[in-house]
Amino acid sequence: MKHTNISAVIDCTVRRCLFPALLLSISFFCLAQPSYRDKYSEVIKYYSKSSSDSLKLKAACFLIDNMDGHVSPEGEAMNVYVNRLSLLGKARGIRELSQEWNNAVRYGEVTLIPDSSIISSEMLIDNIEESLHAWKNAPWADSISFSQFCHYILPYRCKNEHYNSRWRQLLREQYKDMLTGVTDMNQAFSMVRDSVMHRIELSNPYCPYTLDPLTCNTIQRAECDQRCVVLVSVLRALGIPAAIDVIPFWADYSSKGHSWVALVHANGDTYTVTKDKDTPKTLNPIDASVFQTRYRINEQDHCPYEIKYAKTPSKVYRIDYRRQNTYAEEMPSPLNTPFVRDVSAWYGLTNSVRFKTDTSTPVYLCTYVSSIDWIPVAAASPHDGYVCFENVGSGVVCVPMCITSEGKNALHEPVLVSKEGVIKSFQPSADELQTIRIDRKYPLCSYITDTWGYIRGGVFEGSNDSLFQKVDTLARIMTMPYGMTEIPCESEEKYRFLRYRATSINRSSLAELQFYSQDSAGKEELLDGTPIFYGVQENDVPMLFDGNPATSCKGLKTGYHVGVDLGEGNERRITKVCFSPSTDRNFVESGHLYELYYFDRVWHLIGRKIGEQAYLEFSNVPKGALLLLKDKTAGREERIFEYVEGRQIWH
Repeated sequence: MKHTNISAVIDCTVRRCLFPALLLSISFFCLAQPSYRDKYSEVIKYYSKSSSDSLKLKAACFLIDNMDGHVSPEGEAMNVYVNRLSLLGKARGIRELSQEWNNAVRYGEVTLIPDSSIISSEMLIDNIEESLHAWKNAPWADSISFSQFCHYILPYRCKNEHYNSRWRQLLREQYKDMLTGVTDMNQAFSMVRDSVMHRIELSNPYCPYTLDPLTCNTIQRAECDQRCVVLVSVLRALGIPAAIDVIPFWADYSSKGHSWVALVHANGDTYTVTKDKDTPKTLNPIDASVFQTRYRINEQDHCPYEIKYAKTPSKVYRIDYRRQNTYAEEMPSPLNTPFVRDVSAWYGLTNSVRFKTDTSTPVYLCTYVSSIDWIPVAAASPHDGYVCFENVGSGVVCVPMCITSEGKNALHEPVLVSKEGVIKSFQPSADELQTIRIDRKYPLCSYITDTWGYIRGGVFEGSNDSLFQKVDTLARIMTMPYGMTEIPCESEEKYRFLRYRATSINRSSLAELQFYSQDSAGKEELLDGTPIFYGVQENDVPMLFDGNPATSCKGLKTGYHVGVDLGEGNERRITKVCFSPSTDRNFVESGHLYELYYFDRVWHLIGRKIGEQAYLEFSNVPKGALLLLKDKTAGREERIFEYVEGRQIWH
């Protein structure tokens, strides 16, 4: 990929061109937004007095010409909330912050106000002076181009966060000492990133609006996206060019996307830091794209499922102050903002996919988002009967669609994209039908099996001593369990006290625990008794015996135990034990209503089934189809899949 050194072009222009000519070109550039030129005429005049202010004038025009569309959440409720949080200091938890927000909204509504109604000429000048100071006084100033400065240091906001004009000065004063003696920009980026990430605890959202970076820095708690705002603000205050990069939706996981912070060099090279390494590098694995797996499945586990260890990105976008996205108005997704641009190539997403079409309107590349539907992640205009999408991730299943007032219309069947382009088209066969047996509606991710693997080695014990000083082993968990698991017991002894005991290194949760015996007629009988337990949450114990695998009992200590006391005189011989580890609730559940669909260019219902056992069986399923199983009773996680040789292959 060839890049233009914009800094060299700009610097050359500044040095060699006469200032009046430069001023004329800049003034003409500012005519693009007459209303903003009029409002900020004082800023233009202020920086037009001297040729030494030529870069400041150009910086001012960059901010003014791109201000339209930027907004800030404002109102008395926001003022009350921010002021209250500044007095609280470090927050104790999300509940405290949520309560403060609920109290604040009583003071009125929050409205998104245009920046032109908030940012004064004085604020704009202060921001330009502060940002230029940060750039020119940074040890790495010579490696930063003017264009790089405009995009990644100069902006007075990161996105549409609540505006606070004092963030540059205060954040610089707090963090500058940590960079004393540091002359390498990459090292500085890494150090600041570590400091902010350590200071700002990752949290669930507690306010529906993005707060200013000073407030979040004070309370030291923020969700992923908000924490990125804080980090970018600190970096820019210190003269380090940084941006927020975003995956609007993962192509095969969840209904949410992800955002992170990148260091941007003058040639556009994008540097990030992975969790285990401090040195910023290009083409690192995309942040949060790999699950932090603690337990690796091995052959002895006899796992019947394909475990998901990573997420697949379809596209990566960068939040930019300057307008970039020409398709913003038509994009019904997180991309319906003009202030994003495609940076997928900088993360190694370089695949192309092309479709034949007779439409002349924009076409949208869509991926399936759990519990929603096909959602646009990219847009392109057709040329010569084809539409081409560049820089798409490998392993992405996508479909091109046109969007009209009546909805989305697919132009092609879904396809699977790789480095070779389209390697598979999901075309349902009208003639070849099959019967399928399925037991999940969502891929099994490694963060679930992480807990299952360490259950191995746990034992089921029987005793007639409440302290289990004399104890017999009824059964032992020899392999990793998958859902409800049954183990036969061969002991001929009778016991009053029965329990499951976790290993000394494990406190993984259980969802169900059952002990069985036989009555006098030889009929199988589920035993009942008074719960006994140690090292677990007492209120959770009844959930082990409620017959509902969706509820679980959490281990608080390693080596915990939980079981039942059958009562004096009720000793029984145990014939089997049944148990289930806690699950993600995506297995087929008894009593739930399920619907199976396939997609060609619209969704078609294949059939409905009530869960009666651990799997569902559907007939008349077209071969080659892309399928989707929905739980109409409960649960929002669902993923598209194909059925090949008796297995669900997830996408």
